[in-house]
Amino acid sequence: MTTAARRRAARAAALALLTAVAVGGARSAHAQGGEGRLSFSMGIDTSNAYFFRGIKQERSGLIVQPYADVSADLLGAGNESLSSLTLTVGQWNSLHSGPSGAGTSGRTTAMWYESDFFTGLTFGSDTLTAGVTYTSYLSPNDSFGTVQEVSLALSLDDSDRLLIPLQPHVGLAVELSGQADGGQSEGTYFELGIEPGLDLIAERASIGFPATLGLSLHHYYEDGGDHNDVFGYFDLGAVATLRLGMPEAAGTWTISAGVHLLALGDYLRVLNDGDKLQAVGAVGVNIAY
Repeated sequence: MTTAARRRAARAAALALLTAVAVGGARSAHAQGGEGRLSFSMGIDTSNAYFFRGIKQERSGLIVQPYADVSADLLGAGNESLSSLTLTVGQWNSLHSGPSGAGTSGRTTAMWYESDFFTGLTFGSDTLTAGVTYTSYLSPNDSFGTVQEVSLALSLDDSDRLLIPLQPHVGLAVELSGQADGGQSEGTYFELGIEPGLDLIAERASIGFPATLGLSLHHYYEDGGDHNDVFGYFDLGAVATLRLGMPEAAGTWTISAGVHLLALGDYLRVLNDGDKLQAVGAVGVNIAY
């Protein structure tokens, strides 16, 4: 899974810096079922590799990534300045059968490589969406130390302006404690991305082509010592989604499949056993109420 996919899968309703991989998860948001003020989403993805913002986590064995989140519409109807104000709380996991699934804990948590808890607030207008999210990244099998961060994101919905919308977004993540790359100091990450896409079947099937550039503004990618490796990675992908024809009471079911090609910077190439290019494929299912 790539970061883009992870954003689609686990954080669609909150901040999408994300993204897992994580293929991922999650550059268009999952549809939310129901007409109430609360919505619930859960799903599971599986992939051949897991890269988080270009940083290799695992690329062998079975990788399974279940998640769930609940969102509350804080605004309701009648507000003229904002179209949405949403609070989201969720949890995301990554289970591995490969080397990173061994860890140093007991057998009960050996495969449980990562467990993330996040809460986010998003503000939406007609075309702009802004969000702030707090995330705590933990490793139940003690493969890495806990990382806490606050991230900001801004995205533009240009679907009414362009024949093929680009859906651009920018993101900023600041580490409060711990380091995603295992470096010596907390870092600051910056992301630019687009996801042009096409509807294959109206309101049923679509394909998107996410492209993401990940950069280190300050020691997010530390190439040993005190050196800051600015260029982290470039991610180019193709992701197809299909909405299944389920009864309304069963919620909205969506399946997805995609592939991403990562081009890694000098430091991330070293972490990836010297490979500058990395292909990541994933499939997943999401259920929303």
